[in-house]
Amino acid sequence: MKLILKQVALLIGSMVLLYGATLALSLLLVPRAQVGQRLDAGLATQSLFMTEPKYVFLARGQLNTAADKVLLVGASNMQAGFRQTQMQAQLPQVEVHNLSVGGSNMTQVGQIVNIVREVQTPEARRHNTFVIGLWYGLFADDAARWYTDDRHPGDTDIDIERYRYGFYRRTAHGPAPVLPPEHLDWGVTLIHPYLVLDRTARDLTRSLRNFLAAKPEVITDEQRNATVLSDADKKKYLAFWRTYMGSAQTLSDAPFLVLERTVERILADGGRVVLLDIPIPAWHAQGAVLQADYSRRLWPLLDRLKARPGVTVVPAFDSTDDDFSDEVHPKPRVTNLWAQRLASAVTAGPVLPATQSASMN
Repeated sequence: MKLILKQVALLIGSMVLLYGATLALSLLLVPRAQVGQRLDAGLATQSLFMTEPKYVFLARGQLNTAADKVLLVGASNMQAGFRQTQMQAQLPQVEVHNLSVGGSNMTQVGQIVNIVREVQTPEARRHNTFVIGLWYGLFADDAARWYTDDRHPGDTDIDIERYRYGFYRRTAHGPAPVLPPEHLDWGVTLIHPYLVLDRTARDLTRSLRNFLAAKPEVITDEQRNATVLSDADKKKYLAFWRTYMGSAQTLSDAPFLVLERTVERILADGGRVVLLDIPIPAWHAQGAVLQADYSRRLWPLLDRLKARPGVTVVPAFDSTDDDFSDEVHPKPRVTNLWAQRLASAVTAGPVLPATQSASMN
């Protein structure tokens, strides 16, 4: 028995040493990002994390600082319309992070806010200004937005990342952390070799996968600026959003309740909130079945929320249909103007600490 135990101990020790060497090598070849780096989910494909949900989930530990932070959250139009670098240039006195994930609905936006809060100390939370980009597509019902099956009903993209490396486990009451969130950075360090291996495999096989999937070439900013939509394109987009929203005739109450609860949590922490109504092309707004219901439900809620200290509401910017490269995303030529308008609203309202607002005006 002693011999068996000794052999087991030697085997375990050898595995630990091998993994330690692998970990050290992976960190040497691909160092971890430094704390304080500005996060931009738009650069996820260029990072070790590769996808926007994984990037936001695994990189958020860097937000546990006492620096004043503007955190942009929403879907792809929030990410594309308010580029991190352009917003940072407009708000040089604070850290600007874009945590917007394409395809998000209000449930996932609420999750992103919560997973940021859970890695922060109470002091760090007081330095948060969350800018939530709203439009009717963000209010898709969970049953329509997230694929469900008998095993794992209703997993969002963020939920999938919770479970991927075992940081959370499933319970009857929802995801429960296995690794305490305050130790997230230790967990990310431990899985670093897996992240490097996954990234390397993806890079080595990218050309083959793109060929097999007939994936189109990356569209440049110049091409987006030159885009002119045909009537057929517009019909296609309108049909897509009808299906995406579950062919609903009206929006449900649930996403609006999630928005209100999310705002309440941020305010309870001592943080601040900017609620931004993101514009969409007039032809889309006029052709979308749910746009009128969205406006009817949203604005009474915003009127109530903006009466709360620490909340600023920003109506949709003036725009023309030619400002958009498709049904929701602005052309790159207008994003700097959008950044200026949003930055002005952020600094004009009771959002940033008084010393910051005074120094930026």
